[in-house]
Amino acid sequence: MVTDHLALEVNRLPTAIRPMWAVPAVAPFSSSDYLFEVKWDGLRCLLFVDREGRIQIQDRALRDVTPMVPELWRAGTQVPPETVLDGELVATDAQGRPNRQALRRRLAGGPALLRAIPLTYLAFDLLYLHGRPLLRQPLHRRRERLLRTVTTAASLAVPPHIEEDGLEFFDACLERGLEGVVAKHRDSIYVPGQHSPFWLKVEAVRRDDFVVIGATPGGPSQPFGALLIACYEDGRLQPCGSVAGGFDEETAEEVARRLTELETPTSPLQPTPVVTAPVRWCRPELVVRIRYSEWSPEGTLRFPIFDGLRPEVHPTECVRTRPRMVISGPAKRPKAGPDLARFPF
Repeated sequence: MVTDHLALEVNRLPTAIRPMWAVPAVAPFSSSDYLFEVKWDGLRCLLFVDREGRIQIQDRALRDVTPMVPELWRAGTQVPPETVLDGELVATDAQGRPNRQALRRRLAGGPALLRAIPLTYLAFDLLYLHGRPLLRQPLHRRRERLLRTVTTAASLAVPPHIEEDGLEFFDACLERGLEGVVAKHRDSIYVPGQHSPFWLKVEAVRRDDFVVIGATPGGPSQPFGALLIACYEDGRLQPCGSVAGGFDEETAEEVARRLTELETPTSPLQPTPVVTAPVRWCRPELVVRIRYSEWSPEGTLRFPIFDGLRPEVHPTECVRTRPRMVISGPAKRPKAGPDLARFPF
């Protein structure tokens, strides 16, 4: 929970807000109704600034991660008092592309890796300003006020957005090796803790969070064979297949330790599935991120690869969201291809 130094006046700032989330889009699109941003794939956090300019950074699980990012402790001088920002903590490589592996190393190593792996907070939304909520204002107005409000520095910046040309912007992102694009309806309000159909993520490679429900036995030198994963759909836990690739030795050992802690004699699925091979069931509390190509007609993932542990994600947040189609954009990309110089990454 939020610590005492953010216990502000009643009816001024909340002490805890869960972010609003995007849902998948079927395909990239262009539309004058949307603003398009880079999908950074960092650690989603809200940044609170209290009346005295002190900051707190809170992840999606409402945990205080402020001590882990001392480069942001002076961010209160860049943001007005009693303000709440929505954004992401990002580590980048030499080309300025997000590097999630470096981000994980930095968060695990803490301030000891400050110089080796500096972090930047990319603020893309403004939820409260001078203690007043902006949640019901349309996104384009919140963005305008955000640009006027935040003073950019190395550790805190407002990433640019593009209007209308979503297809070309998506191609330019892929050309630069980025994950994809988030398209946000310019008139969308902010609904904390909800998956909004007015925010759409268009990814080059699909990534989602899933709950581990068990594991198959491994070989002589393997702590397990494959993880059995599931997600919530219509309030019920549904199996989504298994994942066996993508684990390094250290992560596999950590996962195996957690499996032992969470082991249970019965399946968390209802009804209990019929299995033809040995399975170690576990309570559905461990969340992992999986990279995959698509969903099969049977409801399992195709070509799944383990992409990391997600301790900041609550298991009930692992909800399958159906991709949405936007029909207001043109059907074809520009024949000349993306003009990278147009886009201020």
